[in-house]
Amino acid sequence: MILIISTCQDKLSEEEFVKPITNIVKNSKKDYKIKHFMDVGYVDDYEKIIICGTALKDNEYLNHLNKFSWLKNTNKEVLGICSGMQIIALTFNAKLIQQKEIGMTQITTKSRNKLFSKEFEVYNLHQNSLTDLDEFDILATTENDSVQAIKHKHKQFYGIIFHPEVRNETIVENFILP
Repeated sequence: MILIISTCQDKLSEEEFVKPITNIVKNSKKDYKIKHFMDVGYVDDYEKIIICGTALKDNEYLNHLNKFSWLKNTNKEVLGICSGMQIIALTFNAKLIQQKEIGMTQITTKSRNKLFSKEFEVYNLHQNSLTDLDEFDILATTENDSVQAIKHKHKQFYGIIFHPEVRNETIVENFILP
């Protein structure tokens, strides 16, 4: 079973950021459960975990990073999308910086990984980026070196700052495959 975690403060935002991810998982014939990040406790009963993104001005999750302390102890595969990538990186000592990116962006793959393997266009909708990613490999960047995807060096944790539910659904499909 896949655990899908909402980081949305506003229930209506889940229609845009959680429901499309849920539809991708449902279409893959995988069982899933949706939980809000404030309600997540024990995660080891799940096969894989997806931490969904949220609206551009919704930063409430940053006030509750302690709710993600389970990331330090789990060995489950985790995919963090936008705010989910920020949460994963911040849990492992990265720093948040302001860097707004909205719209289509070309990214270049820097390292082989299970999510994607080529240069392609992605849809960005975020106001934050990350630095001090010492515990992560950089998987993809833009032409101006904006980090777009990461993988933890020792865990199966992937982070993507862009929104695959808009244009790159195969990334989520690749993650949930065995």
